Order: sequence, then structure tokens, then C-alpha cells
Amino acid sequence: MTKNRENLDSDLERLQGYARALARKYPEAQLFWQEFSGLAEEVLRDAAHEDHEWVLHRIRRMVAEVGMGGPPPQFS
Repeated sequence: MTKNRENLDSDLERLQGYARALARKYPEAQLFWQEFSGLAEEVLRDAAHEDHEWVLHRIRRMVAEVGMGGPPPQFS
């Protein structure tokens, strides 16, 4: 079942908090992405097709904010 943007926004806010915590715990990008990608994929799976680009944009921005560089292919 897909979520509306309001629910996705809440999930993305929570994901951003996880991203910050994971970046502190795993300063190496590879380790960060091992932990973060599954969480991000869950949010993306819950998005309607027309919201995928919006969700991806938010994920890319939060990853850049925590300094983890480019995402793996499924997020680029």
C-alpha cells in the first residue's frame, strides 16, 4: 500500500534522523550505506510511482547533508 506525501514526509524526517546517527556511528561511506540503504528502500517502496523522484531527491539531499557522498546506483 502506498503512502501519501504527508506520511512519506514523516518517514523521511525520521530517516534523516537515522542518517545523522548512522553517519556518526559509521563515518566510512560503505558502512553507512550498508545500514542506511535498507531503511531508505523501505521509504521508497511505500511511495507511489509519481512520488519516487520526490523521495529520491529528499534521500539524496539528506545523504549529502551528512557528508556520505554519492549513493549506490538504486538511489542515483
